[in-house]
Amino acid sequence: MIAAGLFWALRKGGLPLFPPADAFRELNVWAVVLFAPMCVLSNLLRTYRWIYLLRPINPRLSGVRVLGIGAVGLASIMFAPLRMGEIVRPWLLAQDREVFFVHAAGTVVAERIVDGLVLTGVLAISLLIADPLSPLPNHLGQLQLPVALVPAIANSAFLGFVGAFIAMALFYFWRDAARRLVFSVIGAVSKPLAQWLTRQIERLADSLQFLLSRKHGVAFIRDTLAYWLTTALSLWLLLRGAGAPATLSQTCVTLGVMGLSTLLPSGPGFFGTYQLGAYCGLAMFFPESVVLSSGAVFTFFSYTVQLLVALLFLLGGLGIMARTTPGAALTHDPDAIPSRSSGSP
Repeated sequence: MIAAGLFWALRKGGLPLFPPADAFRELNVWAVVLFAPMCVLSNLLRTYRWIYLLRPINPRLSGVRVLGIGAVGLASIMFAPLRMGEIVRPWLLAQDREVFFVHAAGTVVAERIVDGLVLTGVLAISLLIADPLSPLPNHLGQLQLPVALVPAIANSAFLGFVGAFIAMALFYFWRDAARRLVFSVIGAVSKPLAQWLTRQIERLADSLQFLLSRKHGVAFIRDTLAYWLTTALSLWLLLRGAGAPATLSQTCVTLGVMGLSTLLPSGPGFFGTYQLGAYCGLAMFFPESVVLSSGAVFTFFSYTVQLLVALLFLLGGLGIMARTTPGAALTHDPDAIPSRSSGSP
């Protein structure tokens, strides 16, 4: 329903889902050819770096199997609506019983916080460097777009992710206090439930061990920066190849706006929000004639290639999972609630 509503809004607003025929005249086909492997590389970096968050929890984890699970999770994020695919990775990994679900889910949350911090930080810096139109337009085609609000939204998002990162760090360093607080409050009602909840808090805190790991934390940050740099360079190449004279800073702003737009509720494949984010970012720097021609070519190919790459990762991930096996299982049910005879933590 969301996808249908966005499809109607785009069509009514005159924003092309498929570029007009004359827009392809300036397209450099080699830009698309090179964009595809760069997109594969960036998603490989994005997928494999998860192992660095998991290894402090369980050093025996297979990097190949985690890559397969991560590839399936990446495709699930792309194709499932409302970002419901985010739950797939921790759920699949928990089925191997090498890492508890709460452990895996905590690493996914940490990964998203770091990604948001990097993306919004790059967006805020790029907004200071790039040269936007003045005044910023308030519409594109027949559709009202809040282009003028982008700087304020970007700064607010950056501060929000900074706050989330600080909260994550504080939670890790003060987890004993959080555990005692939960046990004292919930224990007044039910000690078994309080014991179960405090165990989940401990596991959630354990998922943040990379914060103090020089080996794994540095590797994760390295691959995260490489992932975002490769993504920005690939989009810059595609934008130039589509005929838009974009600078790298303008491309980073567009990438940031696209990233923030995909946080909004959307249908499968981020359909609608992806296109709106791309058009909104480009409208900050280029006249409407360029956005609806070269910008439409860029939006179409960047979206289509990423859908195909997600499908490729889905098939590859399923193949890896079928050919690999998990290691030693956990010693007890990760979701079991302790009996009433259990002692205090």
